Amino acid sequence: MPTFATHHPPIELARIAFSQLTDEPVLRIARLRKGWGHMSWTVRAPSGRYLIKTGIRRPHLADLYRQVAAQQHAAVRLATPQVIAISDHGGALQRPAYIQSWLDGRDGEVTLPRLSHEGVHRFGHDLGAAVAALHRIPGPRFAEDCAGTVTYATWAAACHARLHRVLTANEKASVLPAPALHAVTDRIAELIDNLPDGIEPRLTHRDLYLPNTLQLTGHQEPVGLLDWESAAYYDPVWDFVKLGMWVFDKHPQLRAPFMDGYTADSPLPEDFDERLTAYQGIEYLAGFPYFGAAWPDESMLDGFRTLLAGWMDRHHLAGDRP
Repeated sequence: MPTFATHHPPIELARIAFSQLTDEPVLRIARLRKGWGHMSWTVRAPSGRYLIKTGIRRPHLADLYRQVAAQQHAAVRLATPQVIAISDHGGALQRPAYIQSWLDGRDGEVTLPRLSHEGVHRFGHDLGAAVAALHRIPGPRFAEDCAGTVTYATWAAACHARLHRVLTANEKASVLPAPALHAVTDRIAELIDNLPDGIEPRLTHRDLYLPNTLQLTGHQEPVGLLDWESAAYYDPVWDFVKLGMWVFDKHPQLRAPFMDGYTADSPLPEDFDERLTAYQGIEYLAGFPYFGAAWPDESMLDGFRTLLAGWMDRHHLAGDRP
């Protein structure tokens, strides 16, 4: 089971934590609506506005360092909040937390319904350009996170390790029927073995959907990216799995302008589709133990059943569909 933080610190402790870490008084503080991955408080201080974040699902120190490492790396090339202080021992909040700068704007999910046709096109293009900038950030090795907790000498080794973890989680959860599970994992293993040489590790967000994007106001870059808890040094094509699921499939009007912005400086790799289908298979499998056992959600699970069935159809796999 994933770790879940059940302790919700009083707002006064967040006020004390901010002052301890920044040596500034708090003029105003308010809790943001609870997110899925974090508890957050917005703070007004004499020097400006800030955000305090602490994990809900992943509240441990190692998880904080993974997020902060990715965010600091990303901030060199694109618009994302700057990390300005870290509480590694918990402090007043009694848990690891960090403080980041505030970026003015609205997340993409709130923004999109308010935009004109031209505004939607511009937002999609700018989002594509932001993700392209992200994918130009190199990593030292393929790694499961940007703190280098687990690294791999080759991309194939990283993919096989990820596939093995997903297979083990599915076998333990027993949500997906075994014949379908093993048919899919066998096919994915073949796809991994056929991946080309020369794929380079790049900073990859791994959770790109509209609530993790920000249409900025008063900023040089028009679109920023948020929430780095899943970031890794991967093949950047991996990011197109969730972009497809949660952005393009739900908002097809964004696909063309996004791709225009993403490919403005360089085209997609020639083997883009072959790489993407392998990563789709892995991510679709990962949804079954997650939404079927760890964090039960029947609606989400049904969505992954549909996605995996379609994947099996495209690969002409025998056997019943999930």
